[in-house]
Amino acid sequence: MQPVVYLDAAAAVPLRAEARAAIDDALDETGDPLGIHGSARAARMRLDEARVTVAQSLGAQSDEIVFTSGGTESVSLAIWGGVRAIRELGSRIVVSSIEHPAVGGICNVLESDGFEVVLIPVDRTGAMDLDRYAAELRRPGTLLASVQHANHEIGTLQQVAEAARLARGAGVRFHTDACQTVGRLPVEVGALQVDLLSLSGHKFGGPPGVGALYVRRGVGIAAYPCGDDRERKRRSGMENTPGIAGLAAALAAAGATMADDAARHWALTAAIRERIAADVPGATVLGPPTHRVPHLVGFAVDGVDPATLAMALDDRGFQLGAGSPCSGRPEDPSPVLERIGFPDTSGFRVSLGPATTADDVGRFLSTLPGVVDELRQVERRSSEAMARLQRPGTATS
Repeated sequence: MQPVVYLDAAAAVPLRAEARAAIDDALDETGDPLGIHGSARAARMRLDEARVTVAQSLGAQSDEIVFTSGGTESVSLAIWGGVRAIRELGSRIVVSSIEHPAVGGICNVLESDGFEVVLIPVDRTGAMDLDRYAAELRRPGTLLASVQHANHEIGTLQQVAEAARLARGAGVRFHTDACQTVGRLPVEVGALQVDLLSLSGHKFGGPPGVGALYVRRGVGIAAYPCGDDRERKRRSGMENTPGIAGLAAALAAAGATMADDAARHWALTAAIRERIAADVPGATVLGPPTHRVPHLVGFAVDGVDPATLAMALDDRGFQLGAGSPCSGRPEDPSPVLERIGFPDTSGFRVSLGPATTADDVGRFLSTLPGVVDELRQVERRSSEAMARLQRPGTATS
């Protein structure tokens, strides 16, 4: 029996051995990092070491790193805290129209509290309209812009450095959701010139439920939840020290192999894009062929039920993303695909991790066309049978 091929690494990379070892080691410490006794100081030292590791990977300073419960909280804290801290200056927020649901969710909350959220359109490849974006930044009362570094469904890389430059010129705070790029590509906050940047541990082989937010020195954010003096009063609640240790260890390990992994993944995803387009009739490969992350390919298939295709591939040992992420339902149309010109479409996502091999990809590409053809034949026979039953005179009593 062939081993299972995991092709959903854009959702979560399996826990790295380095992260597991760091977590196990930190589990022996029970001290509260806010305390002053020996166990507390040991826990605080471990947090400090992790903070330095994360900061170094981003080209940041350690006091600019806030640990959170994951990418969603990092995004929420950046946007909610970023505008709440300067609400007296305005009420407008500018975001791209294909942001992750974490951005959409917190923006919906802020809209209910009187903020105005402006969505910037994208083209068919997912690239944001920078002219429209620049014009919206200059409108009075604009407080913050948030533009995803790379899209989570189709892999499009946005021009984040240019978007940040335009925001800075307009006096607007700038945040980027870099959950799909940190640990995959070099991400330097100095080069990008961002004010706020979100990352998530499980995207690069850290444990789930832990993330970080970069907050540039001099940028104040309102804390939520409130209640203590942790994380420089930017995020209350006792830190998940074992999880944070695991995140830092995973990020360091990812950085050590990043260049080789990116080159290998780029070659494999280029082959995936080419073969799906050539070998699967009715398939559409999504996103741009070049200005994209190396590890992710999005595609859609006409005439096949998405949930059925996902289950059929799973049954054959191939695990990939299906449908709109965060809904858990493959049949749900994707808002991202709708906004790039594919309404009522549920897509698929093949994404590679550190352990993905060329053989894994080759097996998947050899299997996919046959599964799609098989499902289409079943659908055609079912439709023909239903049509015969509905013809006059064919009903039975």
